[in-house]
Amino acid sequence: MTAAPVDVHRIPDSQLPTFSVIIPTYNRCAVGERTIDCLLACDYPDDRYELIICDNSSDGTPDMVKRKAEESTVPIHLLFNDERLPAVKRNQGLAMAGGDYVCYMNDDVWVRPSFLREHLRTHLQYAPEPIAVLGHCEQSGQMPDTAYLAWYRPFAYHLIADQADGPVPYQFNWSMNLSLPRSEMLDRNLVFHEDWANIGHEDVELGFRWQKAGNRLIYNPKAWGEHYHPHTLDSTCDLQVSIGRGLRDLEVLIPERELAATYGLFNWSNPRPVLVRQVARKALFNRWTAPFLRRRLATYNRRSRLAEWTYPKIVLHYMEKGYREQGPRCPAPTPIQHRPAELIAS
Repeated sequence: MTAAPVDVHRIPDSQLPTFSVIIPTYNRCAVGERTIDCLLACDYPDDRYELIICDNSSDGTPDMVKRKAEESTVPIHLLFNDERLPAVKRNQGLAMAGGDYVCYMNDDVWVRPSFLREHLRTHLQYAPEPIAVLGHCEQSGQMPDTAYLAWYRPFAYHLIADQADGPVPYQFNWSMNLSLPRSEMLDRNLVFHEDWANIGHEDVELGFRWQKAGNRLIYNPKAWGEHYHPHTLDSTCDLQVSIGRGLRDLEVLIPERELAATYGLFNWSNPRPVLVRQVARKALFNRWTAPFLRRRLATYNRRSRLAEWTYPKIVLHYMEKGYREQGPRCPAPTPIQHRPAELIAS
């Protein structure tokens, strides 16, 4: 049940809800500075939002954040320690946050001025229901002009293109552009699970528990961000090894039979049509052929249908490599707290 769209520009500045924008980062000083600059240009009162930068960098990022904090009328906080896992960093930022809503972002997403108002519009449209809001990310046109980047699309927004301003499955709970009501997260222990073999999937796992708690995820494509991360085939393959390791935790924390098929993992219990395709893929892309093709295509900078057909098979091989190398894991699920009795009664 949704209400009529809300015109957030008609709300007096002093009555606007507050936001805490939480950004984990590591050694992305120049890119991170532009991310901060874009957020500081938001069409939102300076005293109604704050930035919390969760950092373990060894480059100039800490000094850059301190400088931005001195120059800005928007509060900017640096949370610096040795923590590596983004899930833990996000929870540390949440513990420091004071906003009505928490907005999680990656350090390489450059937003439009309307960004925070768009997130707010969707929250208010569904109020008083405590929803999460997924914004949109497009690959930046400012990245190098390479054949690989012309193909590379890390976010499957095309699958929800027809679901604007409506609910989407928990699998799209992506923390590079995501806002949630802070009180709901804290009251019901809907925080990020922290016990991971490697980076990746903590946002999807939170989405699973968010949905299990009876809450919805709403997609607003107008809460727009430009994603600047010029991956290469090599860097993508290395990243996928880490993601594959993290899937060992996710398969325990989200005990759904179709999870393996969703991520493309080979599993004899996958539906037969999926299994047939996977057997064929593994015959063509294996521990001998995939490294060879990776080396050849890493230096190939010409767009072709064959190369673009081959890229995802190589990338998937390395995700499965990380999954196999990690071995089974036994993480304890993060419990969901019941909604306070007085809220249920009301």
